[in-house]
Amino acid sequence: MGAGGIGSYLGALLARSGADVTLICRGEHLNAVREHGVRVRSSRGDFAVSQIAASADPALAADADIFVQAVKLYDLAASTRLMLPALGARSLVVTVQNGVTAAEEVGAIVGPERVVPGLVFINAHVEAPAMVVSRGQSQRLVVGVHDERIATFQQLCAAAGLEARASADIRADLWRKFIPVAALSALACLCRQPIGAILADAALARLYRQAMEEVAGLARAKEVLLEADIVERMLAVAATYQYDARVSMLEDLEAGKRLELEWLSGYVSREAARRGVPVPFHDMAYACLKPLAK
Repeated sequence: MGAGGIGSYLGALLARSGADVTLICRGEHLNAVREHGVRVRSSRGDFAVSQIAASADPALAADADIFVQAVKLYDLAASTRLMLPALGARSLVVTVQNGVTAAEEVGAIVGPERVVPGLVFINAHVEAPAMVVSRGQSQRLVVGVHDERIATFQQLCAAAGLEARASADIRADLWRKFIPVAALSALACLCRQPIGAILADAALARLYRQAMEEVAGLARAKEVLLEADIVERMLAVAATYQYDARVSMLEDLEAGKRLELEWLSGYVSREAARRGVPVPFHDMAYACLKPLAK
C-alpha cells in the first residue's frame, strides 16, 4: 500500500520469487508499472519483474493476507482509511514507517488486533516511473510476533532474499531505529549535509550525538528497554555508512516534497514536553524546519 521506493522494491523482490503481490500506487509510476512491470537497479544485482498487479484502488487486493502499509507518515491516516474496505476478516496490516507511532495510528482506524508493527532497513527510491534504485546492501525487515500469517510472510520474504526477523520486543526495536533517524533527519535538513560530512565535522558530530541522546532520554522516560550505551552503538553503525548517504527527509526537502517532521522531531518535542524531559536540539530543529514541512 503506497508502493513508492520501499514498497515497489519489496513488492518486486517478492513477486520475482513467486509471491502473489499487488502494488497500490498512482500517477505515472502506476501507468508505467502496468505497461512494463518494475525494473530494479540494485547493488545486489539488477532485475526486472515484467508483470505485476498494480492499481490505485486497494480493492484490487481485497482480502489479501498481508497489507504492507508503506506510505509516508503524512499520508498514513488517509491511505489507511482508503485501504480499510479491502481488508478481509483475516487480513493483517504490517506498518514499516519511520518513527514510533505508525502502528498506533493505523490501529485506531483498522483495529489494533489487525496491526503488526514493523520496520525496514532498506534504501530504495523511485528514480523514474517503474524504475526503482537501491543503493544500500541491507535488505532487512523486522516484524512483531503475531501468528502463522506472519510466519508465512517471513518465509516468503526469506525466499525473496530478504532477511525477515520476528522481534521479541518490537517496541524497543522501533526506538533503536528512531533514535538515529530522528536525530539525523533533523540535523541533515538543517545543515544540508550527508552523513559522512556530519561525522567528519567536530561540531556537527557533537550535535548528532546530542540529538540522539535527547531521543534516548525520552525513551528511558517512557520505560523503553534499551541498552545503556545505545547512542554509542548507533554512532558505530553510522560510521559504516557511505560518506554521501543522505537521509530520506533531506532528499524530500531538497526535492520540494513534504517532510515527516511532525512524526520525528515534532513528536520528540511534544512528547518530551509532556513528560518534562529536556530536548533543546529537537525543540530548535522542529521550530526551524516546521515552516518548510509542507
